[in-house]
Amino acid sequence: MTTPQHITANAGQLDLLGRMPIPLRRAFKAGIDRTLAAQRAAGGPALNCCCLGGGEWYSPFDTLASERDPARLPGLLVSTIYQDILAPGLLARYAPGPDARPLPALHPACAAAGLADPQEAFRVFSVIPFVWLIDQRRLKGRRPPRVWSDLLDPQWAGEIVFGGWRPNPQVPYQDYNAYLLLALYLEFGQSGLAAFAGNVRRLQHNVRTATQAGSNSPDVGAIAVLPWLQAELCPRRERTAVLWPEDGALAMPIGYLLKPGCEERLAPLIDYLHGAELGAVLAHNCYPPTGTAPANAFPPGARLKWPGWEFFRNHDFAAEQRRAAELFFAAQGGLRPCN
Repeated sequence: MTTPQHITANAGQLDLLGRMPIPLRRAFKAGIDRTLAAQRAAGGPALNCCCLGGGEWYSPFDTLASERDPARLPGLLVSTIYQDILAPGLLARYAPGPDARPLPALHPACAAAGLADPQEAFRVFSVIPFVWLIDQRRLKGRRPPRVWSDLLDPQWAGEIVFGGWRPNPQVPYQDYNAYLLLALYLEFGQSGLAAFAGNVRRLQHNVRTATQAGSNSPDVGAIAVLPWLQAELCPRRERTAVLWPEDGALAMPIGYLLKPGCEERLAPLIDYLHGAELGAVLAHNCYPPTGTAPANAFPPGARLKWPGWEFFRNHDFAAEQRRAAELFFAAQGGLRPCN
């Protein structure tokens, strides 16, 4: 069995090291495998790819930023946006070289949100939109929220659920949607984050929330903040509605870093990431492709919002996200998260 330690020790031999959200992992790896098979059949060079599975997320990505020798880094890194892949030292080693090809044009919603990296190091090909799943019976005459600031209104006290996990109520959260807390903190400040905290009923796994929404479970309220896929999987659609915030679903980009000099060798993999085959899979699973997308990849008039490249280039992502979480849990009165 290949271990994270083995991958780290041999990272320079990899043409691709990738991690994808769990719902996409099997289909993504199958597509990579087909790409490699076609490459071999055409007489091209053999490519060595590793798509992480199981519970792997941090390792081995958390060691790459400290690697000083570019030869010991994979040719291609695929990931959702995260603090390790955005480490300045790592981005510098993947800065576009003279062989860099022009990137595909973005879907209008993605272009308007500024998802394209001005330095073209992190090349976006998909996005995770966070939207709202509304239990219409629990609204009890209240108008549903329209924009993110509506979630700060005290009328929603105890009505909001979002993603988090801990084994029991006596221990800190092992995992939670820190990206959501960061985005709210950056837009609305400490007072806004505290107002949001006052409206949160609980944190729980997104899949559990999706299966409970529209029921009489005490574990959910009128509003759930979920990835679009989980929101759409709710079985009680006669009682619930999926809403895209009018000022934009919170977007978490998925993209890749490409080492200079690898453009030609890894062209089949790059073409797959931007191609119609993966684009159809992404659209079907509500992780819409950011380039030329199927007609139904985004709802009509959909908008996106996110912290933006100015923030990620000029601030300590990890420290700011940790600060937002500490402020939220302090205001919410719950146990502190794990560091």
